[in-house]
Formats: sequence, C-alpha cells, structure tokens
Amino acid sequence: MCLAVPAKLIEQEGKKGRADLHGNLVPVNIQLVPEAKVGDWILMHAGFAIQRLDAKTAEETWAVLENLDNRLAGDDHENANH
Repeated sequence: MCLAVPAKLIEQEGKKGRADLHGNLVPVNIQLVPEAKVGDWILMHAGFAIQRLDAKTAEETWAVLENLDNRLAGDDHENANH
C-alpha cells in the first residue's frame, strides 16, 4: 500500500528540495508543484510533492495517521496477550 503524507518544505533549489516529514528531513522533487515555496505544507508521495496543503489539513492528516498507528499498536499488544 502506498500513502501520501504531509511534509513541510524547508529548502528549495530549482525542482528539488528538502522536507520535514514529521521530524525526518527527506529529499523531495517539487516539479509537480512549481508554486510550492519554503514554509509551505506539501502532500508527498514516493519522493514527489503532489500538491500544496494548508496547515490545518496537514495537522488533521497527521492526527488521523497517529490515531491509526496507536490503534494498530493496541491491536498488536492485544494479540500478543491472547
């Protein structure tokens, strides 16, 4: 399964940049979103920025992903006890 996740663009040089992906700095190709600027939230998939996001949407998306991660971790813990 592939998933696009929010990241904050922190560096930009031409069509390449670096993004803060929830505390991890990763390279990103921004040629598909030429309007993206340093400080923007982007939706990242497979190393490419695929759209710009507003801060509220980015935060809500991370909250959903963290909730899912916590639920999955809880399921693993319950299955280990049975």
